[in-house]
Amino acid sequence: MASQAIQLGTWVVALLMGAGGADGESASKLKQRADTLASEARALANPSGCEKVEECELAGFGHKPCGGPREYIAWCSRTTDVKTLRARLEALEKAEKAWQEAVGLKSNCGLTRKPRLRWEAGQCRAR
Repeated sequence: MASQAIQLGTWVVALLMGAGGADGESASKLKQRADTLASEARALANPSGCEKVEECELAGFGHKPCGGPREYIAWCSRTTDVKTLRARLEALEKAEKAWQEAVGLKSNCGLTRKPRLRWEAGQCRAR
């Protein structure tokens, strides 16, 4: 009887560890996907090439657990493939949201203020 209890306890621990490992692995893959998309989006967003601030654009970047972007990114509309960048930003938002939900990430729910666009030394900047 005691032997069966030990065997059952070992099986339950192994099952829980296996499930945690699978969840951890899944969350890790979700985080890697989000990180890859963030790198790709940053590479696509070219801040150089504009001649005035009116040619610059701004968009939310990433996702906060309570909603909204975690930051903002600026780029030059003349030198950036805007359609591809917007698709990557949308995919990034979804990927970060999925990862945050998988790990149960919480935040203080503070709003990220939308910065103003500036054109400085030939580059679009979010300030």
